[in-house]
Amino acid sequence: MKADMGLSVVAGLALGGIIGVVLDISEVPAGSAIGTFVGGLVAALLLYAGRRRALIAGIVVGLFGFPIQLMIFLALVSGHLYTPPQVPEISQEVLLVALVATVLMQLVGGAVGGLLGSIIRHPPPGTVEAPRPYLPPPPPPTRPEKYCIQCGAGLAKETQICPACGAKQPS
Repeated sequence: MKADMGLSVVAGLALGGIIGVVLDISEVPAGSAIGTFVGGLVAALLLYAGRRRALIAGIVVGLFGFPIQLMIFLALVSGHLYTPPQVPEISQEVLLVALVATVLMQLVGGAVGGLLGSIIRHPPPGTVEAPRPYLPPPPPPTRPEKYCIQCGAGLAKETQICPACGAKQPS
């Protein structure tokens, strides 16, 4: 099965986001990066394309993995399905460094997942998608050169008998 770029990236983001949030809640180190790795891998497997396109899909999953995981996490907290533990006060500098490190880890995780997915499931060399057959446009409609004397159907000039009603036409 081959999916287009958008569908494979959305599937990778959804699965990677869910896995990343579950691993983060379970306090697995680098859980969000593991989630985007899995998301990039899934996107590349579904895409079934060359390494460059699969890598791009993984990078997109890595870039948008953090906001997706954040939205899932906020939905769980606001829906009272998860209560985060109390943490000590963290300075803004440390928080910013942690944010940048997390986003970079997710970007790398998605890219590596996309690259690995393209290696696992890559079209054989020389495989080319079958070209679509050329279908010329239909000819423009022609105006009838004469009309049937009995039913009024449009006819070509050389028609002797009307195909609609069977009436013989004058020459």
